[in-house]
Amino acid sequence: MRRLALTGCLVAVTAAAAVAPTLARVGVHVRPRLHARPVHVHRGTTLILRGAGFPRRADIVLRAGRPHAKAPRIGSARTGRLGSFRARIHIRWRTAPGVYVARACHDRCRVRATVRFRVLRH
Repeated sequence: MRRLALTGCLVAVTAAAAVAPTLARVGVHVRPRLHARPVHVHRGTTLILRGAGFPRRADIVLRAGRPHAKAPRIGSARTGRLGSFRARIHIRWRTAPGVYVARACHDRCRVRATVRFRVLRH
């Protein structure tokens, strides 16, 4: 009986490993990811947020604020057929310099990803 259970587990692991590359191509990821470019941004310029690993054709809410503080909404995005998006965020002149955390949220933030960036004095 133990041999049968072990064989079943090995078959399941092998099947999961075989399916993983296919899931990655269609945008199904275990963890959503968020990247900021540039990581150091001047006030009055633009920050690019790129997300991946979200559900396909989903509405994403973008928020940003200081670490451990409430983050106000800064924009939104819609994912494509692969679950990724790109959003341009204008950094206002009155934004205080320092470290910020951007958050991309889907489904009331049950599915989310974060990234840190720094606003510099111009």
